[in-house]
Amino acid sequence: MARDTVVSWRTLVLFLLFPPLAVAAVVLFPLTLAVLFWLYYRGKGQAVADGRASDAAADGPPSER
Repeated sequence: MARDTVVSWRTLVLFLLFPPLAVAAVVLFPLTLAVLFWLYYRGKGQAVADGRASDAAADGPPSER
């Protein structure tokens, strides 16, 4: 028998029986990616700020030069 459907009947049944899980997966996946990117850029910004602070501390006050 030829398969003329886009998805199998099992996949269709899963999405009909568990729509909250399908909606949660569709919503949470991009949300997870957004949180990961936010955490990455926040950490990158903190690392840059810490690097600047340590460079300034290593230089010392101008009076000590």
